[in-house]
Amino acid sequence: MKKIYLDNAATTPLDERVLEAMLPYYKSSFGNASSVHSFGREAKVLLEDARDAVAEFIGAKPAEIHFTSGGTESNNFALKGIAFAHLGRKNHIISDAIEHSAVIDTLEYLRNRFGFSITYLNTNKFGEISLDDLKNSLTEETFLVSVMHSNNELGIINDLTGISELTNNRGILLHTDSVQSIGKTSFDVCELNCNTATLSAHKIYGPKGIGALYIRRDTLIDKFIHGGKQERDRRGGTENIAAISGFKKAIEILGTDMSSDIEKYKLLKQKLIGLLRDNFGDKVIINEASESNSLDNIVNISFDSAKVNFDPETLLIKIDLKGIAVSSGSACTSGSIQPSHVLKAIGYDDNMAKASLRISFGRFNEANDVDILVDTLKEIIN
Repeated sequence: MKKIYLDNAATTPLDERVLEAMLPYYKSSFGNASSVHSFGREAKVLLEDARDAVAEFIGAKPAEIHFTSGGTESNNFALKGIAFAHLGRKNHIISDAIEHSAVIDTLEYLRNRFGFSITYLNTNKFGEISLDDLKNSLTEETFLVSVMHSNNELGIINDLTGISELTNNRGILLHTDSVQSIGKTSFDVCELNCNTATLSAHKIYGPKGIGALYIRRDTLIDKFIHGGKQERDRRGGTENIAAISGFKKAIEILGTDMSSDIEKYKLLKQKLIGLLRDNFGDKVIINEASESNSLDNIVNISFDSAKVNFDPETLLIKIDLKGIAVSSGSACTSGSIQPSHVLKAIGYDDNMAKASLRISFGRFNEANDVDILVDTLKEIIN
């Protein structure tokens, strides 16, 4: 049975070119970048070259790039670092209800342990927040707004430019989780005018365990990990040079392949939506506002449980048994499948949320993968 991977928003396969770039740093170039001898200097050169590459790709300065272990750490770094720097000064943070758990759980920690006041903005049925709602939620105590650039389940792209106009005029910092955006849509920190932004290599065909946090040079933020002077004395610990070399290569490949990647995603998405509508009609709902305001690699669909008779609890399992990997948008907690908090936030009940799928395309998918998926859904649903 051929296996088909359509869950690239969760993680992407490692590009062979990335693996080749990493191998020398596991074998011969294994030095510590903080060492002064030749082994260390060689690692240091790679480290700073990688910093340059990441910075150039997102429109930042090299000194504004800080390597981390991934997107979750980067979000923790930004939110806790900014909050602790403002402890005793101001206490209000604004976010939205469909953020990644790495943001929501961190904000709840700041609320429960340190007394910060957190406001979560509601969204419309497509996952879009209202700039008027944001404006009306700002207070004299607000020091931080955290809104993801694009949502990992719905693919909706937020109006960060409009948000930054509201925040910067009031001296409020703006953090954005941009993990899903890098390589999938245009992303420039200067154009968006954000203070901090999160990146992760394993979403762009790089290795797991390595990411970065962009910190604009004038941003008030505390050190995150103590015990060393690495990463501009903000994140202690020996840098993972092999993984950073993979991150660098993944970014360099995006420099040449991003346009063709996006064109492939767009064609696959158009084909999938067309086949779904042809075969299921009004039984299937496409959860996106518009193509122009959504990532091309993510398709989130829901089957109307009032019009089709199937068991939403076993939908994902049945698809997996056919050798196809997709996501339900649900989290597995203590052995029970919980409905996606994102889909519930946009107005779906538990049954509708469980009857939803996120299909996310990658560089190595082909058109035939879409045909096989739709045929499988027809067999299961009908």
